[in-house]
Amino acid sequence: MSVSSRQRMILNILLDEPREITIKEIAERVEVSTRTVHRELNGMEPLLATYGLQLIKKSGIGVVLEGAAEQKEELQLSLYNQTAVEYLPEERKLLILCQLLEATEPIKLISLAYDLKVTTATISYDLDEIVKWLDRYDLLLIRKRGYGVELTGTESAKRKAMGDLIAENLGEFELLEVLKDNIHGKSMGNINTVSERLLGLIEKEKLIMIENSLRNLEQELPYPLADSSFIGLVIHLALAIERIEKGEQITFDEVYLQELKGTSEFEIAETIIQRLRSMFQMDIPDSEIGYITMHLRGAKLRSSHEDWFNFKNLELAAKVNRMIRYCEERLGVSFHEDTTLTQGLLTHIEPALYRIQKNMKIRNPLLDEIKGRYNHLFMVLKEAVEDVFGDISVPEEEIGYLVMHLGASLERMGQHASRYRALVVCSSGIGSSKILASRIEKELPYIGLAKNISLFDIDKIPEQDYDLIISTVPLSLRKKDYVLVTPLLTKEDIHNINLFLREVTQRSPQWKASENPGSEQLLGELKAWQAYIAHTFSVIENFRFDTICNQNMHIEEVVDRICQQLQQEGSIRDKNQVIAKLLERQRMGGLGIPHAQVALFHSKTEAVVTPVVRLYYLEMPLSVKSMDKTCIDVDKILVLLAPQSIAKEGLEVLSEISSLLIEEEVVKVLASRDVRQITAFLVTQLHKYILAKIKKER
Repeated sequence: MSVSSRQRMILNILLDEPREITIKEIAERVEVSTRTVHRELNGMEPLLATYGLQLIKKSGIGVVLEGAAEQKEELQLSLYNQTAVEYLPEERKLLILCQLLEATEPIKLISLAYDLKVTTATISYDLDEIVKWLDRYDLLLIRKRGYGVELTGTESAKRKAMGDLIAENLGEFELLEVLKDNIHGKSMGNINTVSERLLGLIEKEKLIMIENSLRNLEQELPYPLADSSFIGLVIHLALAIERIEKGEQITFDEVYLQELKGTSEFEIAETIIQRLRSMFQMDIPDSEIGYITMHLRGAKLRSSHEDWFNFKNLELAAKVNRMIRYCEERLGVSFHEDTTLTQGLLTHIEPALYRIQKNMKIRNPLLDEIKGRYNHLFMVLKEAVEDVFGDISVPEEEIGYLVMHLGASLERMGQHASRYRALVVCSSGIGSSKILASRIEKELPYIGLAKNISLFDIDKIPEQDYDLIISTVPLSLRKKDYVLVTPLLTKEDIHNINLFLREVTQRSPQWKASENPGSEQLLGELKAWQAYIAHTFSVIENFRFDTICNQNMHIEEVVDRICQQLQQEGSIRDKNQVIAKLLERQRMGGLGIPHAQVALFHSKTEAVVTPVVRLYYLEMPLSVKSMDKTCIDVDKILVLLAPQSIAKEGLEVLSEISSLLIEEEVVKVLASRDVRQITAFLVTQLHKYILAKIKKER
């Protein structure tokens, strides 16, 4: 049974009164209007019927609760059980916030006091503290004598506050378990009263229905979401459905909505909304699509594999390199050969900057532990961020995640051969999973990693592919089947892993993997190296540059001429399809690279026959949109085209070429217009890239 504090007060009054009591008297004791009492009484009649009780209304006399004494005692006991819990001050404030955020009319202080078993003075003090929290969301708390207390503000602000309230006070582990148990068809189990109330902001059934509808989302997105971002999206959508059902509407800036329409995230957001409209049989306004798009664009990615070829912001990549160099100088450590670090930082920073620009706050539950264990690295990185991104204020939570990337890179420098293969399960995104994996490799050199995976992907990995599971998340497995650790791997965690391995060895000695790679693995490495080298040769041999007489031509006409030439020579089969792709990419965001005065046109499409790397010099500079959203004049166009079916190694080589545009040395090389000097630069850089690849694989 679930009743509001006001209903509970009215029921207790009726249970205490053996005779009729007037509506006016009840209203005075509860401090509400007689109309409100009438409405509450009507709403309680179905509940009373379940206890075999009946509300008798006698005109001109009052109301009385009729029924057997045993039924009245049962109802009284049920009401008592709901209010018997004593709350800590912080828990009490959470419960007050939940009521305020859900309320559609003012709430009396006496009602809150009665519900929480404290005085109205205590509630008043709690409200003073709550105001400070609400300031973050531009929500205003109205408090008037005789009126009560009411929360006012925009619908989007209320939803944001609800989502953060859940995220800040219900750990990822707890929410993950709710969703994970649903996947395995298990019951929810019991969680504590405050947690129940927080989850009560949204119906669990809705939470599960939405999670089910998003099960295949990763197949539609061009990148995988971190578990924390996936959970955030589920909560966001569940809150939206709840609020729409209550008649609450959200608004979204129409101009910004039009800007988002060209993004892949917007298309996916449209698909999600259509699914939810069908599932809940309700009208969901288009404005919700904008907020879902923002959530997806601001989401943390779970995988660091984001190839340069599809990376949209080389200006950002240049800043990341500056940040890494700053840390190298301060720490005396060389990070530049660690391509995993650069890719990981880029993968994290792009959505992080989007979150900061849109005031989308992020939690970092490991922040205190990170600052304690990596304090010097944290301070250095904080200085580096201020130096490189001085125009924006980056919160410590984001810096903490960046520290985890650099910490993981430092840990990777101490890798050893392994005898056991471990699955590492982590829910906090790429940074925490990477640093945990590296800590394992350093502290437990006999453990290698089969894979870093999400909680949701465990069942997809064949058991023969790993020897043990190490997780930062409580799993729906028997305790003897995995080891639960903290992301930063304490001494106690190391001890527990060693105990687990001892038991594994006793149970199943054949699990012990060979220290040396097998012939199939070595052959696979050789084939990969051969593929990288072959694609590099192909790029260098087919590299060309030309000059275009572009007087009185727009950029679209220049692109048309380039594609016409490529079609005539057989590099592409359908120039119109390639032109459309390139211009579509241009509309989605700037292609100009300011310091190099180059416009980078790139695409991967089935209309491309063979990889294309072409540099075109323009006789007349053209104004194009830059990657930093300003307009710049460019006198060069670099065209990178890849067939849809290109191998991973070929795409990575093309991606590496695009990354060279952020190097300071490239400006001087391109300005020379000397084909031999440009080709020599290209050969040198790709040679370094291939050597780094081989070294990393070994």
